[in-house]
Order: sequence, then structure tokens, then C-alpha cells
Amino acid sequence: MKVRKSYLVLLIFTLYGVNHFVFERLLFFNEVLSLIGFYYFIKFSIRPNKKLYWPQSRIYRTVVALIILLSIYALGSLFVKTNWYYYFRNSSIIYSIFTFFIGFHLYHRQYAFFKRIKKWLYLYAFGSFAIGSTMLIDRNAFGVWFALMQRNLGVFSLLLLILLFSVYTLAFSSLTVVMILFIVLFFALVKSYRLFKTSMYLALGGLAFLFLITANDLELYKLGSHSLFGNILLVYKQHSFYNLDHNSSWRLLFWYRLLIENFPENLIGIGIGTPLLPYRNNMISTELGHPDEYIAHVIGAHNTFITLFSRFGLGFLILIGIIYRSVFREFYHHKSYYLKHKNDISLFLAFFTVTTVGIFNLLLETPTLASVYWVFLGFVGAGIHNRKAKQNEV
Repeated sequence: MKVRKSYLVLLIFTLYGVNHFVFERLLFFNEVLSLIGFYYFIKFSIRPNKKLYWPQSRIYRTVVALIILLSIYALGSLFVKTNWYYYFRNSSIIYSIFTFFIGFHLYHRQYAFFKRIKKWLYLYAFGSFAIGSTMLIDRNAFGVWFALMQRNLGVFSLLLLILLFSVYTLAFSSLTVVMILFIVLFFALVKSYRLFKTSMYLALGGLAFLFLITANDLELYKLGSHSLFGNILLVYKQHSFYNLDHNSSWRLLFWYRLLIENFPENLIGIGIGTPLLPYRNNMISTELGHPDEYIAHVIGAHNTFITLFSRFGLGFLILIGIIYRSVFREFYHHKSYYLKHKNDISLFLAFFTVTTVGIFNLLLETPTLASVYWVFLGFVGAGIHNRKAKQNEV
């Protein structure tokens, strides 16, 4: 592929990543990237002899399986969708996955590209602070800054990233950003895959225990006058714990409803174009300013993985689990290699950053952010594939 064309694609991705308010909401860059990704997938999947070819990459082939699974759900959803509008709104979850192939096939090009534009992005970042603009201070763009980290400017880049986190936290009073920073640092500092696995099991066990001890309080959302999300104010009154951070308490209630109350039906999934929560017709009962029907169809659980599990069931959970197992095993078992190889460790950290954003916010279900996730996964998948190919040659 010609350098100029690949650089143009990476530029589109970078602009989308650092400022989706303009480049997605106004110019639909996610859809542009998805179309380019689909083109790459077709181009590199069909050999000149017209035989199908997919790289010997577990992540690559699992992503293909995920596209197939979600496409089957899309077909099935034709019979249960509320209407075409909500169906196509939710379909961005599926077509955005094709941007993975941009990251996978432009992995080698991104080194020189990010090196060329790095100074301009630094200038843009500091310029935004200088004029008091918050357009760049967005937690969802932090993954792009990790990608810019090269070995000679790693400390400088990391300090800039921490500055971005700090300013966002102060400007928007968001504990979520603090949690993102904590979790990413945890990923970076844990020494072994075994310790990481143990920590993840403890975290899941802790969430289950939290649901157990708060279940009676959370169930009160059904009582009295309440919005689409339930009588959240009544839940807040049950204990000072729920008033530490209302955003976190609201998420806990939302996750409880989708994971616990909807079990075991959620093992199958509800598809796309369907409401995530029951809603009342012709009602506006939330402060979001949209009808309940609209919110119920387009909002996520503010945990992107719970949202997609609710829509696509256990199959999604298994496939995304395979992807993350491959990524984390590679990261912890071959960290020294990636530190030496053009500082590829930054690509893993970028992917972990975007993943952590998705634990507390919308990500894969929104066209304003989905491509950031899938392109970085493509970079990581190609890096793993490249490492294995090199070591097999030795």
C-alpha cells in the first residue's frame, strides 16, 4: 500500500481519536473508517488465486468470528426490532468492528506516521490548555496519547497524559478518570500474568459480593415515582455509601438490573434495534431531555461490555474473553520484547486505556468512540503476529 494513502487513513483516525466532537458528530469519520476497514478486510482476505486467506493470528480470526456472530444477531433482530431507526443506530456496534483491519494492516506504517505528527499534537494539546479549551480534555482520547509515546520522549508523554487526566478530573469532577488512571497503572505495574489473573478473579468476585450486599437497597428502585432508570433517589437515601459518588451508584444499579435481574435471559441477548430497558411511551422521565423510548434504545450501561453482553449474549462474552486472554498473556509473557521493539509497549497501554474507559462509559456501542478501540486492538494484534513471525524465523 502506498505510504501517502496509508498516512491519510491514519490521519483520519487520529483526528477522529483526539476530537470526535467535530470529526465524528459532524463529519462521520467512524463511518468513513469502517468503510475503509471493510475494504482492507476484503482486499487482504482474497488472494490473486481467489482463495480466502486470513493471517495465523488468534485475535484476527476471533474478530472475524465476532463479526459473523453479531451479523447473525443483526439478521435475527429484523424480526424483533422496534423500528428501522433504532436498528440502524445500534448497527454501528457491528460495522465499526471493521476498523480493526485498519490497525492490523497499517501496523508498520503507524511508527513513522506518529513520529511525524507528534509535535503537532503536542502543540495542539498545550494550545488547548493555553486558551482554556476543553475540546481535547476528553478521557476517551487518552489512548491516542499513549500511541505517541516513543522511547526518547516516553517520560514527557507520560507526564502530558497525567496532566490530561488531572485537568479533566478537576474540570468535570469525575472520579471515573481517577479510576481509569489507577487501573491503567495497575496493568502496567503488575509483574506476572498469574498475579493479573488472580486480581481479575478477585475483582469479579468483589463485584458479585457488592451486588449481594446491596441487592435489597438496589431493588428499591421499583418503588414510588421514578424515571426510566428507576427510583435512584430512594436508593441513594438508604446509605451514605451511595452518596460518595452518584455516578458510580447509578452505574451499580444499572449493572444490577442488566446482569442480575435479567439473568438467565441475558445469556441469549436481545439483539439490536431493541430497548435495553423497559420504557413508557410518550414519556420524558430523565434529565437527558429525550423520550424514554429513545434513551432505552441508544443508551449503554456505561460499561460497554455489559451492554454488548446484554445485546449479544454469552457468545460475545466468550469471543471477547478469547481476545483479552490473548492480549494479556502476550503482554505479561513478552513485555521485555515489546519494550525493546520500537516501544510497542505503548500500543498495549493505549489499548488498555481505551478498554478501561469502556468499563465505565459507552465505547463499542457508540460511533463516536468505537473506532479508537478497534484500531488499537488491530495495532496490538498485528504486533503480536509480527513478534511470533520474527521468533519463528530464528
